[in-house]
Amino acid sequence: MRTLSRRPTLFWSALMGLALAAASLLVGSSFAQQEDRPAFVIVERLATTGPESIQEEYARLAREILPKYGARYIARSQRNTMLEGDGQAPCCMAVLQFPSVDAVRRWYDSPENRAAAKVRQGGARFRIIAIEGLPVKS
Repeated sequence: MRTLSRRPTLFWSALMGLALAAASLLVGSSFAQQEDRPAFVIVERLATTGPESIQEEYARLAREILPKYGARYIARSQRNTMLEGDGQAPCCMAVLQFPSVDAVRRWYDSPENRAAAKVRQGGARFRIIAIEGLPVKS
C-alpha cells in the first residue's frame, strides 16, 4: 500500500518539476526575445515657451544621460517636412534608439532624466512616444 500512495506523490513532484523548468525556459526565452527588440523614442516639440537656450541646455544634459541607458540619437532636426496629415510639421524632432523598451523605461524614470525634463519643460511643450522595434535578426 505504501508504494501505491507514494507513486502519485512522486509523479506529481516530477510533473511539477518539469512544469517549473518549462516555465523558466519560456520566461527566459521571452525575456531574451524582448531584449532582442530595440526600442525607439520619438520626441516632438509642440510649442516653444521660453528662450532657445533652455533647449540647448537640455540637449547638453540629454547627451550626457542617454549613453548610460544604451541610447543614442539616430535623428535630430529642426527642418522637418510634413508628408501626410493635418497641420504643420513640428519645428523640432528627435529619434532615439535604445536596446529595449525596458531600457527606455529605466531612462525615462531615472532621477537624471526627471531633472533634465524639468529643464526641457521650462522652455517648451513636448510629446514623447516610445515604440518597440522589430526583432534584431542574427
